[in-house]
Amino acid sequence: MKKNKEYTMSWVYMLECADNSLYTGYTTDIHRRMREHSKGTKTCKYTASNSRRPVRLVALWEVELPKNNAMSVEYFIKSLSRDKKVKLIDNPSSLAYIYQQKTGKIFNIEHSICKLD
Repeated sequence: MKKNKEYTMSWVYMLECADNSLYTGYTTDIHRRMREHSKGTKTCKYTASNSRRPVRLVALWEVELPKNNAMSVEYFIKSLSRDKKVKLIDNPSSLAYIYQQKTGKIFNIEHSICKLD
């Protein structure tokens, strides 16, 4: 049985919250994670507050497995200033290059369209 691509890749995503803050996370199931953020479940501590919802997906990247690659990319994005995060939102395909330049690590990071069904 062929696995769904969604479950064979890790996803790093960026949300814009109702309070105008930016949240970065990673997951192996982006649809489930977006439902959790939208509902404000306990597993989503940052977006659980009503003041941060609704949230809007503003950037999404597929990151080559293993999941520690996605965790590393998530940490890298979280370390960026807000201005640099906004530049990533405006030019999401630049993440792989910027990440490689700063860390020296090379693996597949692909920008995905930020539209979920």
